[in-house]
Amino acid sequence: MKNSRNHQRTIKQMEIKKNYTVTNRHKMPKGVCGSIIDSKEGWKTICVYGDSYDRGFAHGYLLKNEFRPILKILPFIVKTVLKVTMKEYLEKSNTLILPVIHQQYSEIFEEIKGISDGLKVWGIHASPEYIIAWNSYMSLYSVFLDGSVENQNDHQKSMTEKCSAFIATGSATKDGKIVMGHTTHSDFATASLFNIIMYVIPINGHPFVMQTSPGYVASVSDWFISTSGIMGCETTISSINYKPEFGRPFFCRIRQAMQYANSLDQYVEIMLHENAGDYACSWQFGNINTNEIMLFEIGLRTHAIQRTKDGIFYGMNSAIDMNLRTLETDDKDFNDITKSTGARNVRLNYLLNEKYNGNIDAKVARIILSDHYDVFKSEVEMNTRSICRHTELDPTPSKRPGYYPFGCTDAKVTTSDMARQLAFFGRFGSACGRDFNVKKYIHAHPTFKEWQPFLRDFPKRAWYKLRIKRKDLHHFG
Repeated sequence: MKNSRNHQRTIKQMEIKKNYTVTNRHKMPKGVCGSIIDSKEGWKTICVYGDSYDRGFAHGYLLKNEFRPILKILPFIVKTVLKVTMKEYLEKSNTLILPVIHQQYSEIFEEIKGISDGLKVWGIHASPEYIIAWNSYMSLYSVFLDGSVENQNDHQKSMTEKCSAFIATGSATKDGKIVMGHTTHSDFATASLFNIIMYVIPINGHPFVMQTSPGYVASVSDWFISTSGIMGCETTISSINYKPEFGRPFFCRIRQAMQYANSLDQYVEIMLHENAGDYACSWQFGNINTNEIMLFEIGLRTHAIQRTKDGIFYGMNSAIDMNLRTLETDDKDFNDITKSTGARNVRLNYLLNEKYNGNIDAKVARIILSDHYDVFKSEVEMNTRSICRHTELDPTPSKRPGYYPFGCTDAKVTTSDMARQLAFFGRFGSACGRDFNVKKYIHAHPTFKEWQPFLRDFPKRAWYKLRIKRKDLHHFG
């Protein structure tokens, strides 16, 4: 039966490649369960639907050009950041994560096989094992670096300082409903890959939309909206002092929750079940059906939950919960305004709880995410301490080499009303829209010349409303 199914897939791939003639929306080759919806302002929006394998096949087939750079960028990042060989990295993934997905997440495994086969049509050979290893980067980061203070310098510790985010509801917002905002902070090599907006319409579970990268089965930049009424994002918790214990990897747990959970309680249940402790996060979830928001922070053996229908939660890479921060991190930056997390903690608290409290809407959210005020210097400056982070412009950032190619690389905002339509505003490049030119950057900072082949320009782009139209939903059934 298995060989027969594989034979049928091979025939299907050959037929699709032979019959491929056009790429415009709704005119994809017969058998591809997906379509390109839009490509504007740096974002590429696609929709995939059907069973797990067919969704994966469409994913790989549609994102062939976007996936190719991963084959070069992943080995570079593994060598440069994790300081291990690609062979060691793949062996660790195959030992710790592949068996868990194969045994516990058959639907995700089938989807990954589909991605591999969809890419193969175009002559791109990325095995399911390789795609799993790509999905596992942040999990394996924790394996190779976290919890090993003696083997980790400040620069490596700070690589998990990703994202600024907030979620608000009740009297904090202009209309009393939920507003959520998030910026990704990343190295500029991997950040260029996260311009994919993917609408997923599964046979079982809830349809959802997520910002993601080619080959990923979850978001990992962690921004999503589900038709269950749940929206979510997160900021990483840096300087954790333990090693993960696999366990179910985080990207499988959050993908399961996005697709199948009906309530905030079920998100907690799924995320805690056999938690590996990989990629410790401050998750921010909102339920537009109840107008309730939740801050859900997860380490390994410690977690903390805050819920409200009237208030604000935010994240800036330090655990808000003191117990978790004390027991499972070596974080000393929570109140230190000379450091990125401490400065953003103070600034986010002021903007959200004082300056804009009661008036937060989509417009204000974009202003907050684009903020460049440095509370340490008491002046506006685009540097590593600002909410819209610019390490690439900072000659003396804490923990990193000067002008390191890292910073705010995208921003998203949604509201309850937008989330009901699976829609949100997004800006690809940075929240403020700054221009980043690779040639000029390397000329000014030749120290990072080895990065040049893996970097892309981030031209100034506008905020753009990302959505799927009703006629598209009807087309996809």
